[in-house]
Amino acid sequence: MKKTVPILLLLTLFAVAAWYSFTKQPDPVHEMLPTQLPPVAPVIREPVEVEPQDEQIIDYVEPDPVTVPDPLPPLNESDAAIKQDMAGIVGAGPLAEYLVKSQVISRLVATVDSLMSHQVPPLMNPVKTAEGQFIADSEGEIVTMSAQNFARYDGFVSLIQNADTDAVVAMYQHYSPLFQLAWEENGGQGRFYDRLMEVIDYLLETPDVPGPVYVSKYEAVYLFDDPELEAMTAGRKILVRMGSLNAELVKEKLTELKNKL
Repeated sequence: MKKTVPILLLLTLFAVAAWYSFTKQPDPVHEMLPTQLPPVAPVIREPVEVEPQDEQIIDYVEPDPVTVPDPLPPLNESDAAIKQDMAGIVGAGPLAEYLVKSQVISRLVATVDSLMSHQVPPLMNPVKTAEGQFIADSEGEIVTMSAQNFARYDGFVSLIQNADTDAVVAMYQHYSPLFQLAWEENGGQGRFYDRLMEVIDYLLETPDVPGPVYVSKYEAVYLFDDPELEAMTAGRKILVRMGSLNAELVKEKLTELKNKL
């Protein structure tokens, strides 16, 4: 009994203490007050004066229209298109007078290739032969190529000289895939462009032959008496036959064409 009273007394004290801790109001002295920040002064921004700028006028440039090239026809159907383009460069009249009408690109390729050979097969030549017969002057047994013979080539030379080189180059570049195809079908190796440049350089190296040019007639043809002239290739012989003046005009055009290409 004596031990029980102290235990009950301790339990009662703990219960009272617990109740007191839950029901007690906060001590006004020790209660933590909410933190108060000092008032923030409003920021007054001064107006910024913007200096007026000159109004800039930007010109709008209309872009150049994009020109889409016409698709190329098949090689064996290209005559109408390339003849139309050629007529725009040299005129329809001269074109009809001098140009063979069929297989134009293939004939041009074959002829360019054969100019470094000793003969251009007539059937592949894209240009009609010069009108009239070869003219020679005779004085006793001495026969020379007549200056009148040079006039047979004046039409060709005028046609070449008056052709717009830029237009010719543009036309070649447009049809270059067909020229390449014709070159390959003709048995050519590599690029036709390389062969074309080679032939142009070769023709430009043709020596000037001012005359008189001595010739002899064998059966139905005239041959050069000078072995070096007779050994020339077909392209160089053509330049000799047309005379120094015409040959110089052709070389000038070939040089211009080469530089443009």
